[in-house]
Amino acid sequence: MKKLFLAILWVTGWIHVFGFAPEGGQSTLAFISEVMKTENRQVDPLVFMVFNLLGIWPLIMVAMLVQDEQGRLKAWPFAFSSMILGNSALYIYLFIRKPQTEFQGPVTPLIRFAESKLLAGALLALTLALFIYGFTAGDFLVYREAWTTHFFVNVMTVDFFLFTIAFALILADDMRRREMPINSAFWLYALIPVLGATIYLLLRPPLPK
Repeated sequence: MKKLFLAILWVTGWIHVFGFAPEGGQSTLAFISEVMKTENRQVDPLVFMVFNLLGIWPLIMVAMLVQDEQGRLKAWPFAFSSMILGNSALYIYLFIRKPQTEFQGPVTPLIRFAESKLLAGALLALTLALFIYGFTAGDFLVYREAWTTHFFVNVMTVDFFLFTIAFALILADDMRRREMPINSAFWLYALIPVLGATIYLLLRPPLPK
């Protein structure tokens, strides 16, 4: 059922992109150039927030998935490629992936990176800074207008929430892998996009040895 749900989400996302997303707005390169400006930036802070949170999501997924033992299938290429390709490659991995609720080792340098509280703390700090900037300086009406008229803003918003759903679908696996109870905290981590995930990374106990 979980894989069927993933497949439906993935297909629905592509149908939306090619069938329903608006065609207007700047080109992708022009939009990214505008977002990256440090002065005279014309992009609304909420749009800036979501765009940059999409750079944090792949690192969260790396931190959640590199502990998987799937034989020759490795999670990290799919997770890192989502920085450029969005969630498409990630959803392919999640569709192929088998549930794994126990850590089978060994602890590689990439796993040590993923388990680092320094990484978790940095991601949480960046997320909080983006949330504060976006929600205090941004305008939801401007964002809504961009969603309905700008192709890239529309697609990146869909991508953002597909990452949120992907995290929620693998969260229970990681909690069981660490012998954590699946309680009300699960919903805190799962339902607050990015912020809940980074809080989880900071608070989760280490892998059992």
